[in-house]
Amino acid sequence: MTSRFSYGRIAHVLLWCGLAVASLWVSIPKIYSGVTEFPLRPTGPLHTSDSYLKFATGVSGLSKNLISIFQSTNASKRVIIFTRKDDTFSCGLGMTIAYLASPHLVRVFEINGTHPDNELSKMNPHEVAAVVFCRTNRPAWLPAGKVFGSGLEVVSMTEKVRR
Repeated sequence: MTSRFSYGRIAHVLLWCGLAVASLWVSIPKIYSGVTEFPLRPTGPLHTSDSYLKFATGVSGLSKNLISIFQSTNASKRVIIFTRKDDTFSCGLGMTIAYLASPHLVRVFEINGTHPDNELSKMNPHEVAAVVFCRTNRPAWLPAGKVFGSGLEVVSMTEKVRR
């Protein structure tokens, strides 16, 4: 009767067991140090939008400020958001602002360049709650709004608009 285990099979199993032990020996200290250095933090309801806004503008905790601005305007009017077609940060910033502007109706304009004068001149200011400029320039005839970090300005239309 021949043995079920040959020396080759035993060597093969021992090799794989040795590789598994060596892998665990190297990995466990790295995993442990990573877990203790970067523990999971509790997240709030606006954690994702705050993280993106911090990345895009440099301002922390911006979501609550933007929501309070939109809540102070008439919910039956639109929020107009201007973004640049050639700028992915501008587009991402515009989509995040559109999410936070709920329950307002939102209209996002992707423009070429940084000056939305043509689009703004065609709008009725009585139908607009706020105008948001995402890495675009506010026209000089529009009153100054609240600037948040780099590239974000919100003009509430409760202020008188002069053209």
